[in-house]
Order: sequence, then C-alpha cells, then structure tokens
Amino acid sequence: MDVVLTPMKSDVDVWSLKDRLGRDLGTIRRSATGDTVSIEPEPGTILQTIKLRHPSLDEAMSAIAKLTNGACNLDSQQWD
Repeated sequence: MDVVLTPMKSDVDVWSLKDRLGRDLGTIRRSATGDTVSIEPEPGTILQTIKLRHPSLDEAMSAIAKLTNGACNLDSQQWD
C-alpha cells in the first residue's frame, strides 16, 4: 500500500497520512522542540502497530513504507 503525506495548511509541523484511495490513516506531528516526529495512526488502520516516535520525518516515512510494503511519499503541493 502506498501512503501519501500532505502538509496541513493550518500547521507546518503536521502532515496528514492517506492511502492512494484517499482513506485517512492518521497524521504525523513534529514535536515542539523539533527533535522527533510522532505518527498518530487512525484506529483500525494498518499503521496502528507502527513504532510511534522517530528522530526524523524521513525515518518515520521509511517505517511506514516498510510496514505497508509500499511507498511513502511527501505531497509537495503548492499552497496559495
């Protein structure tokens, strides 16, 4: 399963997690100190068994890709 991270327009330190069909899988949030990121999975999704804290966004994305046996990509949309 491929997962797409989309930056939340209201908060630069939060990304939504959705599969390619648009189903909500949770969020990723950077800590206030910026030294870790936390995966906050939606209940009942494949991500509920994942390690929650990671030292970087890249490592969190790698953990998601490994668990889902797919790709985890950052949606680099342009905000108005």
